[in-house]
Amino acid sequence: MSCTHERETSHWVEEENWYTGEVEGRWEWTTVNTTIDIDLHRYKCTQCGEIMYYSGRARQYYEEGIKFDWIKGLDK
Repeated sequence: MSCTHERETSHWVEEENWYTGEVEGRWEWTTVNTTIDIDLHRYKCTQCGEIMYYSGRARQYYEEGIKFDWIKGLDK
């Protein structure tokens, strides 16, 4: 199965029923994105390690070394 770059989290939520005074609870599920920004124009999945790019030109810059005027901030 391939990585979806998401994971499900759950937590127990308790609430007091104002009518009966009893505490009631339930599980709540949330889908969370697992990508983080690693530097200018690219990000990485914290689960599978895949590096992704915000544009095709950013991919060309990092993988092929092609220079673009608008991406000068990456030059070191």
